[in-house]
Amino acid sequence: MIEFREVSKVYPDSDAPAVRELSFTIPDGEICVLVGPSGCGKTTTMRMVNRLIEPSSGEILIDGEPNTAMSGTELRRSIGYAIQQIGLFPHRTIAENIATVPALLNWSRDRIRSRVDELLELVGLEPDRYRDRYPAELSGGQQQRVGVARAMAADPPIMLMDEPFGAVDPITRERLQDEFLNIQQNIRKTVVFVTHDIDEAIKLGDRIAILEQGGTLARYDTPENILSEPGSEFVASFIGGDRVLKRLSLTRVGEVELEPPNGEKDLPRIDERMTLRDALSELLGRGAGKGVVTGDGGVRGAISIDAIREMFRTGETPRD
Repeated sequence: MIEFREVSKVYPDSDAPAVRELSFTIPDGEICVLVGPSGCGKTTTMRMVNRLIEPSSGEILIDGEPNTAMSGTELRRSIGYAIQQIGLFPHRTIAENIATVPALLNWSRDRIRSRVDELLELVGLEPDRYRDRYPAELSGGQQQRVGVARAMAADPPIMLMDEPFGAVDPITRERLQDEFLNIQQNIRKTVVFVTHDIDEAIKLGDRIAILEQGGTLARYDTPENILSEPGSEFVASFIGGDRVLKRLSLTRVGEVELEPPNGEKDLPRIDERMTLRDALSELLGRGAGKGVVTGDGGVRGAISIDAIREMFRTGETPRD
């Protein structure tokens, strides 16, 4: 658990705080996304967790202990860190890049090799094929995966991620987001994730901290609650006017109550893992009012455009 207690940061060359009296708690195993306009203090907030930046006042607790209880070097070795620019060492192999922190911690050679191969498989890169390559031999998306693997190398309980998918094309970015969510389901790290993209925040975050200019906390809540009740004009403006569509992206078809699949032979197929937003797009694109929902066990039921509209008109998504 990470707890911010009235944390502020004022830089020497500025009269105004970059971050002002932040207080919020990130539960264990959740992704907290820091989002807001440029210059609102997102990256400063994240970097104060591992003391790359020291707060001017207030304190940050990790599992109940101040993050000043150990040296900055020890703290940073216990926290994973992934950034947009990736920062891979060009003269080191992929395996050597991933092993950076374990080597500093004096892990044995066999343990390091085993961990490297485990992580390469986890991020979808075949160990025998990629272990001995150099960063220049990989695509941008592959390098980004290696950056995430390196951040997880020493199995840290906390990961800090500063726009880690911001430097890749939209298709690769969406794929990396999906892969990261799948990985998170297994590893359950406590993640502080910085982005300027509210759609990315809604997709990835268990909780979202929206900062406004001056480094103040405008809203801290789950994506669902923020979308249903923005709470202020600033938050409503920041998340945009398509709040209903954004809410559709939070729920998968298999999570809602389905209709009987009557006349299924003539209906388009909708995978239960699709979001309601994607399902709605598919049905509209096919000119169909209803689709058959399928999963690993075959036909699960049916879902209609009218049902999706009603769910988000009322704000309810009935569960199975």
